[in-house]
Amino acid sequence: MLALTNRCPLRCAYCDIPERQTPELTTAEILALVDELADAGVQRLGLWGGEPMVHDGLAEILGRARSRGLYTSLDTSGTFVRKRWDRLADLDHLVVSLDGPEEMHELNRGRGTYRVALGALRFAAFQAPRKPLWTITVLTRHNLGGIDHVLDVCREVGALATFQVLHHGEAMARGHAHLVPDDADVRDAVRKLLRRKRQGAPIASSSRYLEYLLGWDDYAVPRLDRPHGDLSCVAGRMYANVDADGAVYPCSLLVEQVPARNVRDGGFQAAFDALEPPACQACIASCFTEYNRLFNLDPATVAEWVRAFYRPSSRRPAPVPEPVGAG
Repeated sequence: MLALTNRCPLRCAYCDIPERQTPELTTAEILALVDELADAGVQRLGLWGGEPMVHDGLAEILGRARSRGLYTSLDTSGTFVRKRWDRLADLDHLVVSLDGPEEMHELNRGRGTYRVALGALRFAAFQAPRKPLWTITVLTRHNLGGIDHVLDVCREVGALATFQVLHHGEAMARGHAHLVPDDADVRDAVRKLLRRKRQGAPIASSSRYLEYLLGWDDYAVPRLDRPHGDLSCVAGRMYANVDADGAVYPCSLLVEQVPARNVRDGGFQAAFDALEPPACQACIASCFTEYNRLFNLDPATVAEWVRAFYRPSSRRPAPVPEPVGAG
């Protein structure tokens, strides 16, 4: 994973990344990093931020990644999908944040953001009907009742939905404890997701991840110093996170929490090799739990992800609405 930038036009209730003041890698440094990643054997590059679409070098970065054979995904609020669509020509997989119906989404992400996100999803579905299009929903106290709406939108545009709970630490999300739902309410929502998935709803989050999440003791505690269930963490061995300033961490939950070597000081391979095994043994971050399942060769998870990535496209592009706001 690579955080292209900390910059973002939004101020989501659970995210303080735009407030971080760190020197960011230049486009030239990122292009060199992409080459290093490919040389090191990396297969997939996930771009995030901040809002990665504010980065002026995005198109060039994606082009370099494609030329080196990397599969790319990009997480976005949708804010610039319309205006900067041309920058995504070489992107393999688009992920748009959608936290529920308008009122719930905007309690998490701010006024006017819902129509922009919905417009971005419809626009992307129309422009590239065969490009994988997913949503990511952050479950907070505000939007546990919005699951069915997210699934309805995904059916409309032919997308798959993923869900996560609040998990980032102080460096990324200071003071969001009031947004963490009651444990019983989270479990009710996860049970609902499992039911909907078994009924054929367009949910990419694996059943094994949802079952793992269901068994978590306290959702206000995102990391444990002991294993949870039968899952071992391979952060820092099979995947890593490069921060916007070039520091390499085992994962994004550990940004500014553990020592990190910078790619500017000897390159990516040296920084990756210098990673220490994380003291934590388990977390509730959806992406890392899913990665750990895959790298532990969990048959059920592997099968579900293969089906998710290679399912026949069933998208029926909706008419493209008039541009809304910054979208």
